[in-house]
Amino acid sequence: MHFHSKDPHMQQSRRTAARIARHALYLCLCGLIGCGQYADRPEVNPRAWAPPTVEREWSPPPAARKLVGSAAEVAALSDLPASDRNRRLGLGDLIAFALAKNPSTSRAWQSAQAAAAAAGQAHAPYYPVLSFHSINGYQRLVDLVPNHWGILKTWQSSNLLSLDYDLIDFGRRDAQAASAMDRLIAANLLFNRQVQEVVFNVERGYYRLDAAQASVMAAEAALKLAITDRTSADRRKQTGLATQPEVLLARQREAQAQYDLENARLDVSLAQADLALALGVRADRAPEIEPLRAQPLPPSLGGDVERLIDDALRERPDLAAKVSALRARQADVALARASLYPTVGFSSFYGAQAFTYRLSNPRTLTYTALAPEYAFGIDLRWQLFTGFSRINSIKEAEAERDAAHEDLKDAKLEVAANVWRAYFTYLTARRKYDYAEALLAASQSSYDSNFKSYGHGLATIVDLLSAERELAAARYAIIQSKAEVLVSAAAVTFATGSSALEANAAAASP
Repeated sequence: MHFHSKDPHMQQSRRTAARIARHALYLCLCGLIGCGQYADRPEVNPRAWAPPTVEREWSPPPAARKLVGSAAEVAALSDLPASDRNRRLGLGDLIAFALAKNPSTSRAWQSAQAAAAAAGQAHAPYYPVLSFHSINGYQRLVDLVPNHWGILKTWQSSNLLSLDYDLIDFGRRDAQAASAMDRLIAANLLFNRQVQEVVFNVERGYYRLDAAQASVMAAEAALKLAITDRTSADRRKQTGLATQPEVLLARQREAQAQYDLENARLDVSLAQADLALALGVRADRAPEIEPLRAQPLPPSLGGDVERLIDDALRERPDLAAKVSALRARQADVALARASLYPTVGFSSFYGAQAFTYRLSNPRTLTYTALAPEYAFGIDLRWQLFTGFSRINSIKEAEAERDAAHEDLKDAKLEVAANVWRAYFTYLTARRKYDYAEALLAASQSSYDSNFKSYGHGLATIVDLLSAERELAAARYAIIQSKAEVLVSAAAVTFATGSSALEANAAAASP
């Protein structure tokens, strides 16, 4: 019998090999997992980040879900103050809220702020440029010289304070500053126009919502009349004074009145959404408004259409903004022409150079030095040829200037047309309101007379229902015509560019 003893060195080697194998397997698994995650990156597999087909909506992959933003989280919408949610708001309160919270006014205001900062930036070339530059560090270099080599070790610190200023630029700074200032004025004027637009949109939404709510009340009154007529027809049929067709006509009119009432309620919901949009709040947060039943009609325009057009051409902020934009384009032409000339500048610097120096072969002592450095001078910079770039930039600036001039003329024609349309819309609305008042009075008298005659058997059900229908139409007409007068008066103010805030204050004052 033979006994084989186990070699401890062999066992140790096997254990080491097994340990290495386990670590290698672990590293392979980690590598596979890493490759799997890396395979989803857009630079490796861009198709995974795009819609797979034209037939299905895109669903973001897991790696992209955190990149998909939510508008509800990023841009929170404004809401009415808690004190205003349970009370009816007048036109002045609504305008004040819209001017403070509507995103369009905030956007125009931010654009004006950006233009102001750009104008300040454009004036920077009038000032010198002061800068500081510091380099500090250590380097170890191999010094190769004939027959031997050595190591060069150096500590170095270089600190420079420089001052540069353009003395002569042949109008570059002036043109750049003028262009920026004109663009700033244009942005401010466009902000003013945006304020006017927000005020007009709130006024229009307010008047239309009030008219829609009044139409609901008129529809409810028409439904009550229809029910009264149908009840009268039923009673007359029971006594043998009316026929079944007459009762059916009355029921038909009642159903039509219910249908009109639902349409009127829908108009209220739509008008609430329009007003909420003008205010800058969600449609489901639209406020309740004060009714306008007692508000008088606005005063007459007090002038002919030619005078109003002249006022608009003189006062419209958006037209004045286009004038400023034209001036900015003219300054751009001057800037492009100035690029043909040289610039003369002053440059200077002052600093200190500190270093340590030591060479290993041949071995030297460590040298340390600290010395000042300074310079100043006049420099002339002139681009003599740039591949016709400057000539073409001048042509481009001149073409954009001419286009801005034509854009201004087109805007003036559009303003004149807007004032013309608003003026005659207002005059027509005033006349329609006068006719609507007469129509309502006549329709009410006709219905009262036909109702009494029908009760005495002197009028037919057709006569009564026709009078009822005409009365309902007259009530709708007076409501809509008053809203048209108010909206068209606001449209004239908006078209002429007058201050809507001042107009509202004047209308509200006794």
